[in-house]
Amino acid sequence: MREAFFILLILFIILALTAIRYRKQIAGIIGFARMLKDAKNSVGDVSKRFPGDSKKSIALVNCAKCGVWVPQDKARKLGGVMFCSDKCLQNAEARV
Repeated sequence: MREAFFILLILFIILALTAIRYRKQIAGIIGFARMLKDAKNSVGDVSKRFPGDSKKSIALVNCAKCGVWVPQDKARKLGGVMFCSDKCLQNAEARV
């Protein structure tokens, strides 16, 4: 029984010395694991971080006059052609 206790004591001392020697590397590994865990948790919480993003997206349309992309609900429509503003719409009407 004494021999087993002595062997376990020696193994514990070797393990402790190894941990002391490589403590910076061990701390780095633990920090990296925590960072990965936090990143994994934050990916699932996108709706909590950005509550405004949960609304339905609006399609973008290209202005036929100047080429600017605008949301479809803000665009001006003449026939089947979309324009970004009243100014582009009036310029297109003046040419027709």
